[in-house]
Amino acid sequence: MAQQNFEPQPDNNQIYQDPILKKYVELIQSKTKIFKTIYYGDPIRIPSSSLPALIITKLDTRARKETSAEDMHEINISFTVVADIRDTISDDKEMVAGTNSLYNIMEGREEDLTLKTHSLLHILRNNILIDETNDLRTNLSTPTTVDYGMTVGKRGADSYGIEAVVNVIANFIQVR
Repeated sequence: MAQQNFEPQPDNNQIYQDPILKKYVELIQSKTKIFKTIYYGDPIRIPSSSLPALIITKLDTRARKETSAEDMHEINISFTVVADIRDTISDDKEMVAGTNSLYNIMEGREEDLTLKTHSLLHILRNNILIDETNDLRTNLSTPTTVDYGMTVGKRGADSYGIEAVVNVIANFIQVR
């Protein structure tokens, strides 16, 4: 009987960290120290001691023929920032500017309207080559979007948070 070679089974106790997402995390961590915690995939609950947190998630991947031996991979990546706004909420029913810290993290701007170098939008738009060896890059010909929203109860009963999402398309060519 011929011996069969099998791939080792993944350790189900180890959390998979996609190498593409890890490259983006390494870039962000080299440019800013604002995030206390970074999650791969969307967690349901985030402790307040972990805020502000960054959540990096793949939304979809498209692979198409580039040449007869290569595929172009286009990966839609979501960067969600969760900020703590408890310090801005009081019992006096006044309006508070809870989103200002989130705006600053996501797309803070200088007086001349240029993005601050520590802002997530600046980091992603100005460091397009993520992995030179594999030519992994952020595709600047597709729009980079930033969406904001207040979340009540999304990450737990009676939990208040404020979140924003940046979406980018990463691409690289892979030999089939």
